[in-house]
Parts: sequence; C-alpha cells; structure tokens
Amino acid sequence: MGYLFLGIMLLVALVFFLKWYATAPPASILKVLKWGGITLAVVVALFFLLRGGFQFLWIAGAFLLPWLMRAWGMRNFARASKPRAGGQRSTVRTRFVSMELDHDTGEMDGDILEGPYAGRRLSDLDLDSLLDLLHAAASADAQSAQVLQSYLDRMHGDEWRERAGDSAGATDEAGAAASSGQMSREEAFEILGLEVGASDEDIKLAHRRLIREYHPDRGGSDYLAAKINEAKDLLLKD
Repeated sequence: MGYLFLGIMLLVALVFFLKWYATAPPASILKVLKWGGITLAVVVALFFLLRGGFQFLWIAGAFLLPWLMRAWGMRNFARASKPRAGGQRSTVRTRFVSMELDHDTGEMDGDILEGPYAGRRLSDLDLDSLLDLLHAAASADAQSAQVLQSYLDRMHGDEWRERAGDSAGATDEAGAAASSGQMSREEAFEILGLEVGASDEDIKLAHRRLIREYHPDRGGSDYLAAKINEAKDLLLKD
C-alpha cells in the first residue's frame, strides 16, 4: 500500500513538472535541474550509507563520478558560450516604457516614461494599474501598447485579457497597427544586450538566446520576436 501511494505521488509530481517545464524559461529549468541533481545525489548517498555503509557509498561514488564530470564540463561550455560583453540584459525603448529583458532569468521589467504612472517601475504596479497604462498607451503609441502587452502576457498570462474583457481586443488591434520605423544600429545592439561593435559571433549567440527565451510559444510575443530578428538582421547585414 505504501509503495502504491508513493507511486501515485511521484506520478502527480511528474505531471506538474512537465506542465511547468513546457512554459518555464530555460534559465529556470537549468537551475531546477541543477539543484534537483544535487538533492538526488545526496539522497542516493544517504540511502547507500544507511543500507550498506561506506562500501556501497564508494560504489555509488564511482558510478556517479563520470556523470558529474560530464555535467561540470557542460556547465563550463555553457558559460563560455554566453556573449561576453553586456549580454545579460536587453532594452526595448518606446514612448511610454523602457523595457528590460533579463537573459539569465527570462524576467521582464521596465521604467515608465510617460502616462499616469511615469517615473515608476512596471513591477510596482498591480494589474488594474497596468491595464490603465495599457489603455493610455494604446490610444497614443501602438509600439508602447505592443511592449506592454508582451509584459502582461509574460507576467500575468491570460488573466489580464480576462480582466480587460472587450478592451483587450482593441489594444491588440492598436498594437497590430504599429509601425516599427527605421531601427538604428545603436538600438539594435541595445535590443540584443550587446556593446556597440560586438562581434558577429556575439550577435548570433545573443540572438539565439533571446529568440529562444522570448518566442511566443515560451511566453514572449510576435512583436518582441520581430524586434530581436530585425536587430540581428541589421547588424549582420553586409
């Protein structure tokens, strides 16, 4: 009976983990896998220690050592693959907001530049206040509306659209009418989170990380993905 209950609990935990895995940022997944692996190693070590003493602990260590060495090598490779110069944070500027995209955590936040909450951070506002800001932006600047929609989708999921009701469709239409204008090289570097003059390799690496992190299927938006692609294409243009 005890094993049956344990099996059911493990199955439920697996279902919740897979549901979270499908939408979680890659950085969060790596962090959970890292600490999950450490916890598993400790549990296995304690199990062998309690069941068979140090003899079995040495056997377990010999079995786990090659795996740990490979994991350490992959960790170092991942670090080396990150863009070196300013590649941790990107910025997308519009009339109403200056949005920051954190490469490591996948989180979004930004400064409010215009409107009823100018001078504050987006993370300081509750959902109702964010919707007020979105409505103000939608009537004045379509690009700001697009960026705010991306933030709301990322941080509040479908809740904000349910709360906004019919007005959400209006802001979607306003955002769809946005004209990106001509992007400068300086803006392109800023969007990718790179220093001006970064190498082509750093540009490609930053683009790859960002497009994976902010793809619409991972909680990003078509607008952000288009901006990231536009920045990469501009900087790699001959």
